Amino acid sequence: MAVSQILKGTPMQKIVIFLTILVMAVMGPAVMVLSLPAASHGLVLVLGPPWADRARAIEGAGGRGIGPVTTIVASLAQADNPDFGSRMRAAGPFLVVDGQAVASLCGVSG
Repeated sequence: MAVSQILKGTPMQKIVIFLTILVMAVMGPAVMVLSLPAASHGLVLVLGPPWADRARAIEGAGGRGIGPVTTIVASLAQADNPDFGSRMRAAGPFLVVDGQAVASLCGVSG
């Protein structure tokens, strides 16, 4: 379908196309992050719901937050405890992924 045909479509067609593009834009990065290997020590990315106290959970699991900024759903942490990942999952709905792998997705090496 050409762009000119999309622009001439009905309002419902435009909404469906917009929602399809939006879902693809959101799901692409989400699938990449969720496909990363789970991590239990070293540099990790902790993902959790916005209402969760990630900083307290990270410290309670034997890690420490790193970096000056955290986002509403993610924090970088240094996991010093070997069973950090399982402790985080026990503390709530947290996903812990390998921080080095996330960095490589962002183009950071070394």
